[in-house]
Amino acid sequence: MNSRSIQPTRWSGKSGQSLPIFVFFLAVLILFVGLGIDLGFAYITKANLSKAVDAASLEAMLAINQGTVTATAQAKSVFAANYGHPGRDAAAVTPNVVMGFDALGHRLVTVNATAQINTFFIRILPTWKTLNVSANAQAQSRRLIMSLVLDRSGSMASDGGSTVLPPAITNFVSYFDDASDYVSMNSFSKWATTDVTIRHNFKAPIDAAVLAMTYNYNTVSEQGMTNGLAQNESVVVNPGDDVIKVIVFFTDGLANGFKYTFNCGPQNISNPSGTVELDDPATGATSPGSCKVPGTIPSINRTYTGKVNINPKLCKEMHPEAEARALAIAKQARLAGNIVYSVALNNGSYTECSGLPPLNTAFLKDMANTTDSDTYDSTQPSGLCYIANTPADVQPLFDKIRSDILLRLTQ
Repeated sequence: MNSRSIQPTRWSGKSGQSLPIFVFFLAVLILFVGLGIDLGFAYITKANLSKAVDAASLEAMLAINQGTVTATAQAKSVFAANYGHPGRDAAAVTPNVVMGFDALGHRLVTVNATAQINTFFIRILPTWKTLNVSANAQAQSRRLIMSLVLDRSGSMASDGGSTVLPPAITNFVSYFDDASDYVSMNSFSKWATTDVTIRHNFKAPIDAAVLAMTYNYNTVSEQGMTNGLAQNESVVVNPGDDVIKVIVFFTDGLANGFKYTFNCGPQNISNPSGTVELDDPATGATSPGSCKVPGTIPSINRTYTGKVNINPKLCKEMHPEAEARALAIAKQARLAGNIVYSVALNNGSYTECSGLPPLNTAFLKDMANTTDSDTYDSTQPSGLCYIANTPADVQPLFDKIRSDILLRLTQ
């Protein structure tokens, strides 16, 4: 009978290798988890940097015509406000702001910044105690083609408009680029003039022209708009040149005249207070006595005036017709790609016709094609309309328009 002996189990010693392997893979796992966490911090920093350099480049472009020192300072201030002071940064972050031009002469602003952040887990590796995170943004300015169309009628001398308009215009144009933008100044009363033809280096001529304006006579808004549109359309836009075209229309009351062809030729007809006046469109000189005023004039916009024909001897009929004709030029301008802004000084209780308001807000909104206009057309550029209730409100409203134009130039 065979017998078996039971031998005690002998440990091979191989199980002792499991602990080092476990420790190794645990270290690797921690390293990868730590890398994911630290890269997550880097991603958040990158997002904050991107937001900050984007805002800084836009701010620098908006302020660029105030000089590179001012534009750079404002860009850095906006960067700091948007980036904040994250706790993981190893040092303060200072953006680099570079200004220049592209091949077509458009302004360029480039802002870049690099943040060095402290790592949390992967700092156990000597070369990864910190991570560098960078972001870059560039803003490009479109070229501006702009005509100012300014009221110099007699009421401006009595309601404070003549006092506040010159400094408002001087301040307004100072924010645009004398070297690359095109700007003209046009004015109107009973006839219209182009006081500064559209050009570069426009600031000094416009400053002088707006100071030299005299305020008298009637309000032939249509002719002012006609001149402004002609100036804008005279600029040759080269292929690939990204431009924005603008007309800024300012008035302090109702339009009361327009250009019409009589038996003696084209004349500006006005009816400021129930008395028909005919004037030379080029000089404002009184037309010869041979000019015959018809009993009625066909209305170009029956919806706007409510009549097929208007009586030129009735100011209540001439005002809406004059506005309809100015509006027709504004529409022509918008169809050509111009953005129209309208600014008005409400001259209070003054009115040329009993029963009519001193200012037609609906007309001003229609001129600018604002989204709340009665005639809003989404297929045409939409501008802004502002009403100054006091002379002191005029410059702040021009500031709002300036800000909107500068923003459009950088988009």
